[in-house]
Amino acid sequence: MLWQIIRNLGYSLLGRTPPPAPGEPGHFCLVGNIVCEHEFGEARKVLSGTKHFTPGTKVYCLPPQWGDGYEKTIAVGICRKSRRWITVVMETDLITNWRAKSVYQPVVLRRLRAGFDGFNAQWKSRNEVEAWAVGLRRRNKSADQ
Repeated sequence: MLWQIIRNLGYSLLGRTPPPAPGEPGHFCLVGNIVCEHEFGEARKVLSGTKHFTPGTKVYCLPPQWGDGYEKTIAVGICRKSRRWITVVMETDLITNWRAKSVYQPVVLRRLRAGFDGFNAQWKSRNEVEAWAVGLRRRNKSADQ
């Protein structure tokens, strides 16, 4: 009990969010993977992954922020070069395999709660996340055809 109080005090002094306690539910989030290949530019050059992420990297995405129909999203994932967690704004067309997941990793939870450059809206429920995942999967299928 005392160690939990000391741990939480340490997190609050550092301005960080403590990880969920054992048995406590995590945070539901929209999750996807970076596409393997995509065309880029007028020359239609085929690129592998994106500038920031390798192909197949799992990214955790925040809800729509700008009213652009989710053309771009704030994504959290492991950087291709530094192998550290980063938060970037990227096009949703470069993400595939959309699904709703519960997040337990403290570093991801902190980044999701912190948002990006003043944008920090959070998903309200698992149902909201699943509805967006279904819509984005449909949009990806129609774009492929």
